[in-house]
Amino acid sequence: MVKLVPRGYTATADAYLTPHIKAYLASFVAGFDDDISKVEISFMQSDGGLAPADSFCGFRAVLSGPAGGYIGYAKTAHTP
Repeated sequence: MVKLVPRGYTATADAYLTPHIKAYLASFVAGFDDDISKVEISFMQSDGGLAPADSFCGFRAVLSGPAGGYIGYAKTAHTP
């Protein structure tokens, strides 16, 4: 039971953030010329490691830029 709750939090964060991060990354890559496919793009994960753009996901990005930016935007844009 001890590890069940943290895993639930991780799964929830991943399910919430990953679609938004994937959309952000798609728009990021679309802003470059077609030659960008020849370049390896990596993003820093919350553990300090690097992940290729196609495998970057929400639960590993919680403390890094795209997820933090999305959460910051959501908090700023929310009108109670």
